Amino acid sequence: MKELHPYVVMLPTSPYEKLKFILTLFSSSIVLEVLNLFEWDTELCQKEIIIKLSHHSNKTVINAIKKLIALGLLSERVRIEERRKRKVKMKCYSLTDIGKWYNVLFKSISELDPNLVNKIITDLATIFMSKVLSYASAFSISLSEFLKRIASGSLKGIIRSYKTGVLDLVVLGSIALDVYSKPRARIYAGGSGANVAVAASKLGLKTGFVSKVSADFIGLSLLTNLVDEGVHVGLVEVDEALETPVCAIHELGEPPRISCSYSPDNPPVVQEITQEALNACNNAKAIYLGEGICRVFDELLRKLSNKKLVVYRPHKEALEHYLDECLTLLRYSPMLIINSDKEKILSKKGLNVPEDLFREGVEQIIVTKGPQGAVLYIKGERAVEIPAPKVKTRDVVGAGDAFSASLIYYLLRGYTLKEAVKNA
Repeated sequence: MKELHPYVVMLPTSPYEKLKFILTLFSSSIVLEVLNLFEWDTELCQKEIIIKLSHHSNKTVINAIKKLIALGLLSERVRIEERRKRKVKMKCYSLTDIGKWYNVLFKSISELDPNLVNKIITDLATIFMSKVLSYASAFSISLSEFLKRIASGSLKGIIRSYKTGVLDLVVLGSIALDVYSKPRARIYAGGSGANVAVAASKLGLKTGFVSKVSADFIGLSLLTNLVDEGVHVGLVEVDEALETPVCAIHELGEPPRISCSYSPDNPPVVQEITQEALNACNNAKAIYLGEGICRVFDELLRKLSNKKLVVYRPHKEALEHYLDECLTLLRYSPMLIINSDKEKILSKKGLNVPEDLFREGVEQIIVTKGPQGAVLYIKGERAVEIPAPKVKTRDVVGAGDAFSASLIYYLLRGYTLKEAVKNA
């Protein structure tokens, strides 16, 4: 057997009935032949079945039909038709709900309509879960622990299904739950790094995401959102102890008022670079470093085997509490993106932008200034002010994430840095 797949089937609860069911179903190939004739929502009459299986005797076919009815896989009804002014009774059959699963069991997925496959997977998972949960208390199974294991297993299964190919961009950052309180309560998938990955993917870049996700249904929801947006999640780690960061967005003005909560003992970012992540970064055209641990970023940049576009956009808290570690990364000469608030933090700590940052090793700095646009600093050249287009903004949350993704997109498409900043 080259390949094995798990299948879920419904069987009677009684051991005797279970054995009888299996022996009856597999007693003859004709039983399965009859079952395979049916489509999910179609009805076949006895005469049609006999004609389609004319290589068997009528009696053999009818006995097979009776077995399927006895097993509860087919339902029977009498249809009355008028032929030559005579009313004729016809026995017709259709698949029962359980019969549908056995019907699919013996068919190749490639033969099935994609919409039907979608329904099958969803309905079967729902039935399976409802049956298992009904026995949870009888077997002293902790419901919350069971569901958490289901979520964790699903997360790991999704991640394992991805084979790391050559990516345009690898994003290192975090994923979070964004909660808006105004003008009405709303909940969205968020996290700066995740936002950058989604935006880059929407622009057409093959984007991989390196981060951690909590092993629960919130983590599962956040990860599947990335999958739906086309982001490669094979480099995401599942952390059983991680609590999903929650960011409350209180005001949507400029700048927005946001407060995030997470455990400082277990931050929602990777704490080491795996060999798979390193390989992905070496093969990618660009790397984005967002929220993360400077030691980890340093290790990554030190181990890169070739020169590539590296964009570094340090988190506000990193600059406030770990400035020295952030500055050590500049010796690798990444493209640095900061906003006005981060520029003020550096100034308060005695650093002049851009002069002192150039001395640390960086050669290109972009300072975003909201509706005022951005200032581009290139070592050895005069500063360039790039105005932002005049637009009416409704929600500026994640504007820096969208800018960063767009900037990388344009740079990888061959635009000059000035052109890329202007377009982003």
